Amino acid sequence: MLKNVGILAGAAALVIAPAAMADTYTPASTSTFSGPVTVQKDGAAYNCTLTVNVDATAGSSASATASIGGTFPCGFIAVNGTGSVVYDGTYLTISGLVIDPPLSSGTCTGPIKTVWGGNSASPRNITLSVPLSNSSATSGADCKMAGTLNQTAGSPLSITP
Repeated sequence: MLKNVGILAGAAALVIAPAAMADTYTPASTSTFSGPVTVQKDGAAYNCTLTVNVDATAGSSASATASIGGTFPCGFIAVNGTGSVVYDGTYLTISGLVIDPPLSSGTCTGPIKTVWGGNSASPRNITLSVPLSNSSATSGADCKMAGTLNQTAGSPLSITP
């Protein structure tokens, strides 16, 4: 009898659990965010420029590519791959990018968590802060980035979870 109660309780929990909802990105387009960031891994911090391109052409999902530029060694820090973008109502998280600083050991592959400035911010922006944005490393210290990126291209992006 107790076994049946447990099964019924589990079934009821599945029925009343809310359905997972996808993020909505409007307009369905590509938006560019760029700005100064401090980048650090295994040593000194470097003042660089981070550019993130958010491709939300599907409207209900988004992907991102990124690049780091600026004075030495910023231009040599590679950001490879295409990441997935997820918004939870506060944090905009990019997963799947690989950061490869040439002067450090290992690469960073963990998710990069940012704070979305909101749908009414002008310009739209995302903020990276330590330790929130730390991306875990395959060896050595985590990659750390701090700074604010403003939307520099594309129609003003709005995101709802």
